[in-house]
Amino acid sequence: MLTADLDLAREYVAENPPPGRLLMCGISGAHMYGFPSPDSDLDLKGIHLVPTRQLLGLRPDAPVHDITTVYHGVECDLTTNEAGAALGLLVNGNGNMLERILSPLQLVTNDETAELQDLARRAVSRQFVRHYAGFFRGCQREHEREPTAKAMLYSYRVALTGIHLMRTGQLEPNLMVLAPEYGYDDVADLVALKRAGTEHGALPDDLDGHHRRRWSVLEEALGHAEANSTLPFEAANAAEIDAWLVAVRVAELRRG
Repeated sequence: MLTADLDLAREYVAENPPPGRLLMCGISGAHMYGFPSPDSDLDLKGIHLVPTRQLLGLRPDAPVHDITTVYHGVECDLTTNEAGAALGLLVNGNGNMLERILSPLQLVTNDETAELQDLARRAVSRQFVRHYAGFFRGCQREHEREPTAKAMLYSYRVALTGIHLMRTGQLEPNLMVLAPEYGYDDVADLVALKRAGTEHGALPDDLDGHHRRRWSVLEEALGHAEANSTLPFEAANAAEIDAWLVAVRVAELRRG
């Protein structure tokens, strides 16, 4: 699917609800990154809130809700984390949590979604560079195992999102916005190649070598962006996030 089917995604989430109230759920993956193919799946990431009483009992654990099935011909991958775990990861610089909360493709919108997004934007810190640097190295290893246009696009996307975040404090997950801004206009050719083939279509050797040679440049740019960043070293609003979560849990308890 070149355009995310939001109605289908909402139906899928409704039929596979998490073990608690859904605070937010956004579309991630290739649709958010700007390079979906006709056979791209729907990557759905969210945050749920378990009933407060459950946290007070003998089994306070809040497992991850993770389900992947083919739904009306589309592979849908839904993952939601409990709010406590999710916000703990956000405060510690987890880019996955930042991206799901700030995804422009939101399936659930409520007062808490808007509040979460405000908190997430103000939680951006230099800690996030660890996520993007580690993810970038992982993308390179994945591409070395199976050289595809998709894997190469992921490596560009991760590096440039991290660079942009460190430089500006703003999250931009769309590679089609980032690539021309940072002088990588020919990334559009990789997108065309990916869309013309399949998710796992092989990358021709000449193109592969051309783009691999940029990995060291991107890695250096990411390190330089972090070293010169004006962002705080850690989330400046951790106490505010903690207080927000407590207030939401208390309100949930009062609802019964």
